[in-house]
Amino acid sequence: MTQMNPLAKDLLPRMIPILRNRHEKVQEASINLIGRIADQWMRICFELLDLLKAHKKGIRCAAVNSFGYIAKSLGPQDVLSVLLTNLQVQERQSRVCSTVAIAIVAETCVELNVRTGCLKALTFIFEYIGPQLAYYCDSVVTMLEGALTDFGLVHRQAASIIVKHITLGVAGMGCEDSMIHLMNLVWPNCFETSPHVIGAVMDAVEAMRVCLGPGILLSYVLQGLFHPVRKVREVNWRV
Repeated sequence: MTQMNPLAKDLLPRMIPILRNRHEKVQEASINLIGRIADQWMRICFELLDLLKAHKKGIRCAAVNSFGYIAKSLGPQDVLSVLLTNLQVQERQSRVCSTVAIAIVAETCVELNVRTGCLKALTFIFEYIGPQLAYYCDSVVTMLEGALTDFGLVHRQAASIIVKHITLGVAGMGCEDSMIHLMNLVWPNCFETSPHVIGAVMDAVEAMRVCLGPGILLSYVLQGLFHPVRKVREVNWRV
């Protein structure tokens, strides 16, 4: 890759106009060349996995950061696939470095659509694993904190659905402290006007009644039942 003339970073912009050429053989040759370049990047990813086992910490840190640079160039999908596969190896140090690399890729390639897709994926996962949620409950609280306080309505809606599935899954399993914390983040969203968001939030509140009991939920409602503002009273009476 370093001996290419011109370099790969200079070659790809020049290839884009050639791809518009109507000649079939030109198109086929251009696509094959771009595929070879992309294949080289993935080969580099696999080589970097071996460097995660290096004894020197600086080498491991450089390898981890390199995954972030490659993900920024190629997109996170292929790089994440390599790193997630590497989480299954026996060597602990390699697994730890892979976890850090995944975090760096997530930070480097954070996009609205990616975040929404992750939340939707977690929604389906948590809906089906049921009582096993007790093992993951505390781990996802921090992520849900950000999603429930996000400016975007879609994120808050997806996070409320996740909270509903988590709450129903861990009911009676000693996770009440985490559920009260999530309840404090869900409750302000009761005053949203979007029908999709308010529906998801009300489902999460109803699930909290199952997990925490009606007494704790009543302590949230009593504050607003006789509030001087009519809209606040309406929401609390609805709950």
